Amino acid sequence: MKKSILAALFVACAALGAKAQTLTFGVKGGLNVAKLTNIENSHNRASIYAGGFANFALSDMFAIQPELLYSGQGYFYRDAVNNKYTTKLGYINIPVMFQVHLVDEFFLEAGPQVGFLASAKAKAGKVTVDIKDQMTTADFGLGFGLGYQFPIGVGISARYMFGLTDVYKNATESHKNSVASVGLTYTFNKKFKL
Repeated sequence: MKKSILAALFVACAALGAKAQTLTFGVKGGLNVAKLTNIENSHNRASIYAGGFANFALSDMFAIQPELLYSGQGYFYRDAVNNKYTTKLGYINIPVMFQVHLVDEFFLEAGPQVGFLASAKAKAGKVTVDIKDQMTTADFGLGFGLGYQFPIGVGISARYMFGLTDVYKNATESHKNSVASVGLTYTFNKKFKL
């Protein structure tokens, strides 16, 4: 099922890309503030995301933007005597965002995401343990956000992505990713006519 969903995302990108007027490429990066749902006394973990994107302009108003990102996620909590326990998760995420440009520079976006777990580590004090075998390898989610693109190619964006997949394989409760992101984008000047 995971492969069929991923294949459907790529087919949708290809179909919409075939109707695109122009294609541009860019890079992006910034700050993630992440946690997992339903974990008592947990706190947000700050990390980074970075990667690239292709933007297919379907018209002056609509675009589709597939991305390939590394995303640091996870959470931490402190026990009664203030010991800190951190779970660090690293994902390779592929969001496909559908954008509506209300004006040339400002846009709203929403779309699905599939993520592949690259690393999972639990840290307590100086001890770090690999816990990747306890985690689900693929993570599906939905996101929405907004952004502003300056004429010089630099932009700012904010997004919230909520997971639809249980992160732990055998947990008695459902724990899903919850990630807020803010960062910068840079779109290269070259536009490809399609």
